[in-house]
Amino acid sequence: MNKGFLQIKNLKFSYPTYEGYSSTEILKGISLDIRPGSINIIFGGSESGKTTLALILSALIPNHTGGEISGEVRIDDIDILNAYAPELIEHCGIVFQDPEKQTVTTDCFSEAAFALESMGIPVEEIDKRVKKSFSSLGIEKLLKAKITETSGGEKKKLGLACLFAVNPDLYILDETMEELDNSAREKLFKLLKKTGKSVIIFSSKFYNIFETADTFSLLQDGELLLKESFPLSPYFKNKLEEEGIIADLKLLSTNKDNKENFEDLLISAENIVYSYSDNGFALNIEGFSLFNGEVVSLVGRNGCGKSTFAKILCGLINPSAGEIKVENKTAESVFLNSFCAYLFQNPDYQIFLPTIFDELSWGMKECGIANRVIKASVSAAIEDFCLPQEDTPPAMMSFSARKRLQAGVYYLLKRPVFILDEADTSLSYIDFIDLVERIKTVCKSVIIITHDLKIASAVSDRVIGMDNGCFIEDLSGLPSELLEQWFSDSSEKGKGLSGDPS
Repeated sequence: MNKGFLQIKNLKFSYPTYEGYSSTEILKGISLDIRPGSINIIFGGSESGKTTLALILSALIPNHTGGEISGEVRIDDIDILNAYAPELIEHCGIVFQDPEKQTVTTDCFSEAAFALESMGIPVEEIDKRVKKSFSSLGIEKLLKAKITETSGGEKKKLGLACLFAVNPDLYILDETMEELDNSAREKLFKLLKKTGKSVIIFSSKFYNIFETADTFSLLQDGELLLKESFPLSPYFKNKLEEEGIIADLKLLSTNKDNKENFEDLLISAENIVYSYSDNGFALNIEGFSLFNGEVVSLVGRNGCGKSTFAKILCGLINPSAGEIKVENKTAESVFLNSFCAYLFQNPDYQIFLPTIFDELSWGMKECGIANRVIKASVSAAIEDFCLPQEDTPPAMMSFSARKRLQAGVYYLLKRPVFILDEADTSLSYIDFIDLVERIKTVCKSVIIITHDLKIASAVSDRVIGMDNGCFIEDLSGLPSELLEQWFSDSSEKGKGLSGDPS
């Protein structure tokens, strides 16, 4: 019998209750069979239970979290609910939604070799398997790189390389398609099909590459609804549209500013140069202008320099040459810090206080705002950004909720420019568009860094293509299908490989 047969029967789970956090039933009697060698997509919006289910399948919950669990989860003849993760290393493996939470070493080769070493694989075989997994993903340049030198998308590719090196019977990918460029998604999906292994992909968005998957399910409010193959029934498609997993892009595009020409220059960059000494990557931006009222998207392959440029714009990195101007006046990094709100790809880089109230109020307190105003503003932001009660610890929140909290902090500070670096990760189309529209009410302009070409095409006044540290093409006005073709052409020419470590 082929390995990788997964059975889930009447699975229920609740996290423990802590001070400031009242637990509810996250999973409410889920049942599902995954047959060997099949590729299965489980869709779900924010807080639907996707990550919780993924971590249960990999024996990390409740072993490392506690909580109440019942039901049955088996892979082949192994009872996952009574197993420990190390015992399942050859049976199932996971790539986390946040890949940094599962890195244990400092360099990429050692990271991919770590699990193989723990399995007692001979050194020569480890070297062969690691190099093969990196090559299959097109990330050979990372073999000698430090993990701190990799971009967010490259960290996800590193997590995938670790998984391919072990090659378990069941692959579990939690929002792994997010933060990967279009050509990388296509390549990954083909590789997954070639493995012949069982695959579960959890996703908050529908990508065209999913059309050749074997089954589709929807996780909604802790319950698993439907199980279909492609083409999807009208009923299932409507359910996905209601959840924002499939977006009505014609409707979304009406949110764009109707102005055809923007005249008031807000922020500009000229002759920006920056390089990372360790890996040879160099940023070289001849010119960039952002006008009052604009929404501009930066798109490009993983590691092409998008995040590095964004950090220069907001004063987190000082360029080795060039000049940033705000309203035609030279701006230093200290001023840019207060002018631009930069939302990191990883919200945990910016969340550091014990409760939601502390996070939302801290910046306003530093600005000397009166307590009564702070309390009212925080209460309104909690409602606007769909956050839990104010004494909830952010560590107990989902990844997508921490993204919304991150946005809420800057929303209250009303920065003139918002830079959203992969802020759509783990958010449905509807959730992300709602977030952008809310942000636009308090700021002057928005810069979106994304690999989701549908979002870039639908909501942006301008779309700028980046490659190898440079702006290479104005893609404004192209529909998402032609943007995807641009990425495919870029991939075939070998453009935009590894480099930008931000």
